[in-house]
Amino acid sequence: MSFSQQVQPKAGTPGVSTDSSPPAGSQAAPAGGSNMLAVLLPLLILVPFLFMSFRRQKKEQEQRAKLKKGDRVVTQSGLIGELAEADERIAKVKIAPGTTVQVLASTLAPFDTASASAGKGAKVDKGADKSDKSVADVMKEAKAAADKK
Repeated sequence: MSFSQQVQPKAGTPGVSTDSSPPAGSQAAPAGGSNMLAVLLPLLILVPFLFMSFRRQKKEQEQRAKLKKGDRVVTQSGLIGELAEADERIAKVKIAPGTTVQVLASTLAPFDTASASAGKGAKVDKGADKSDKSVADVMKEAKAAADKK
């Protein structure tokens, strides 16, 4: 496929001889099908990505709608805390005793301590209830694990 065009110089351009006969190796213009393929190919690649993106956004929105006061949440910036209050735009997250921060509600996601710990290589105690541990207990365990290394 050749996308270049052979353009003849304008008549009267200095230093260019004009030949009235067409070039010997000239071909007919390419069919319209190849131009259509060049336009549709990027669209065909883009459509699945858009579909997956919309699906993910819908799933995240449903998860945020299920959050209630007292749930453990994580923000996109990595703050982990307890949901104290939420409306459509802004949520208040308690990150430590006496410390509450306001964040955009769209940046929140439910925090699953079991999968987060397993991702770091820590052992998960399946018998323990997640809600039994306070932030201080979690911090002590994290510090003890760091000291062992």
